[in-house]
This record gives sequence, structure tokens and C-alpha cells, in this order.
Amino acid sequence: REFALDRRSGDRLTVQAGPVLPLAERGAYRRAELRGRHYPSRRAMPMRDAVLYTGGDSPRAVHAELLRRGVESEQLWVTDGVHGRVPPTAVPVIEHSTAWYEALARCRRIVTADQLPEWFQRRPGQTVVQTWHGTPLGRFGTDLAGTLYADHQELATLAHRSAQWSVLVSPSSRSSPLLRRALGYRGEVLEAGSPANDLLFSADRAKTAERVRRRLGIPDGRRVVLYAPTYRDHLAHPSGDGERPRYRWDPALDAVALARSIGDIHTVLVRRHPRVTGSVPERPGVRDVSAHPDTAELLLIADVLVTDYAGLMFDFAHTGRPMLFHTYDLAHYRDTVRGFCLDFESRAPGPLLSRTDEIAAMLRDAGTLAASSARYAAAYESFRRDFCDLDDGGAAARVADRLLAEG
Repeated sequence: REFALDRRSGDRLTVQAGPVLPLAERGAYRRAELRGRHYPSRRAMPMRDAVLYTGGDSPRAVHAELLRRGVESEQLWVTDGVHGRVPPTAVPVIEHSTAWYEALARCRRIVTADQLPEWFQRRPGQTVVQTWHGTPLGRFGTDLAGTLYADHQELATLAHRSAQWSVLVSPSSRSSPLLRRALGYRGEVLEAGSPANDLLFSADRAKTAERVRRRLGIPDGRRVVLYAPTYRDHLAHPSGDGERPRYRWDPALDAVALARSIGDIHTVLVRRHPRVTGSVPERPGVRDVSAHPDTAELLLIADVLVTDYAGLMFDFAHTGRPMLFHTYDLAHYRDTVRGFCLDFESRAPGPLLSRTDEIAAMLRDAGTLAASSARYAAAYESFRRDFCDLDDGGAAARVADRLLAEG
């Protein structure tokens, strides 16, 4: 990339980053040309013994498992060149670049946690593993048909897109029929659990947690509160052709006020949803960990999770630690925005709280938090039994076995 230095407003130094893609790969016209000519021509060439990963923590876990096994295939990682981190053991492939079109056309194996482009066509001998991105809580896909925020263009292409997958990985038994219906999928389902959660079961997870705390500079003895809300459909930014929508960061919970209220024995970690853009103010006791490459590491060190309707709750349930739910817009989210795949209000494994000061009061008093945990113990256990039944630390291995099964 090209960078330009400029002096503005007197002595203020400004660094301006140029586009990630070169001129020959930018713009709607050139993208159309690459899709129409370059991609089909590369599909006619022999396949490469390579694995292409795109998005999410589960592909990252599968990548680590293949490396552990000593698989000698090329390892390629899709990135937009701005957000997220590419593992040092993989070669970055910039989305919409010539190399990206070629990788989709020629890589023998693809592991994805999101939808592939509508124009993608799985070729004979190509294995596509769809890990999806966690256990569904909010409605999505075909379940949003007829609602205010349904994406009709996406709905029209769901069946075609899902037909390109060799196998869909399900994180739980309850999720399998939901994923099939909402994604319009009729193919093979592998009930493997979520590879992203394997870390929560690893034998050395205590050592990993200590390493993560040191990396983030969290002092010994500090309790960690992880605040990780989901996005809101009505806060979407306009998106370009073929681009995934992004959403505005507009939290109703004041993390700075929360940290100030609960005292300096706590550190509040703020994790924006990967599709949310915006800045998180860092103050004493508040850290922005949105760029941290592994969500499971954050779950591992969190003493308490504060969320709203994020599917992260299913992953954190494996820790058995308390969860508090900031449900300030529950009726609007349930009835107008998205709605739920389950009866969230009756099944939530923790209290539903509408104000920052209510959450602060719960966190400030260990006795109150303990009493709340005891009150929700039965609901918590029921939640884990019904929605977290497949995770045991071996999900990535099961996915790797299926990925390699076709040679």
C-alpha cells in the first residue's frame, strides 16, 4: 500500500493510507471482468493442493489442527487488508484481488465461516466446509422472510449458495435443523461442535489464560468483565456491490461509567462484533479488545460476560461463569428488528437488566452476583444441556478428518 505524510493544522502530522488493492483490481468494472473472465479461466486449470480459509475463529482452529498434523498443503487466508489478523503460518490473500479469484477457483479445500460469493461454483474434487459463525440466537436467513430487515437479494440466492458446500458443520444438535432451514441447505451436516471452542476444553487452558492476561496487561488479582454486544440491523452502513454489511457502533451501555462504578479491582474488556465499525474509548479500567485475534481466549480470561443477544453466550456457557444480559431494547429487538430462534426470555442463563447502573450494582457486590448465579443455576444447566451438547475440545479434529477425507 502507498502511504502519504502530510502536515495539517500547523504541526499536526497525518498519515493517509492508500487503497489496499492496486488500480488494476479496483472498481466495479474490473471486478466484473475478473469474475467474468479470470475466474472461469482459472477453474479450467488443475487444482492446487491448498487450503483457503475465510473469516472467523473456527477456520482459525481448523488451520491450527492441520498444522498440528503436519499437513503439507499451502495455507491461504482471505483478508480485506484492514480488519483482523492473518495467522503467521498462512499466506494472506486480499479479498477481490486477482489472487483471491484464483484461490477460489483452484484451491482443493476451502474452510469458511460465512457465505462465499454468489458467483462461486464448487468444482469436482473441491471440498468446501462451512463452519458458520456460532450457535444462532437471533433469527437469520429464511426465518427473516417477510420482516422489516430481510435482505431479499440474499434470500433469493441462499439455496444456490448453500448448494456449493460439501458439508455444513453444526455447533449443537439443536442448531442443526435451524441451520438447515434458515440457510436453505439440503446437504451433509457434520455435528462436530464448534472448533472455535476447543480452546475452552484444552488441558493447558489455565496457562493460556495467564499468557493472554499478560499480553493484555491485566494486573494480577483484577477481575475481568467482558462486554460483547451484537450488532443492530437498523444501524447498518450502506454497503457496496457484493460487500458484507457493516454496522455502526452505538452501545447503550456506557463502559467507562461501568468501569468507574465497579472500581479498580475490575478491568472491562470491550469486544465489538466483527461487523461493527467505530471507536471504543479507552480509559482507566477499559480496554478495547475488538482486534484480538481469538475470541475464545477472551472468554477464557473473563470472570463475567456482559452481553445482549450475542451468540457468544452459547460459547461462554462452557465456562460455567456468570452472564448478565443488557436487554434495554428487548421488545424492539424481539418484535421488530430480528427476533429469536428460541424463547430467550425464559431460557436466558442469567438476569435480564435494562440499565448500566443495574449491571454495575450486580458486579460491584460479590454477594449479589453469587446470589444471582444461584438463582439462575438450574436455567444455566438447562441452557448448557440443550444448546451446548457437542463441544468437547475435539471439534477441529472432527472437521479436519472430514476435510481430508476426500484426499
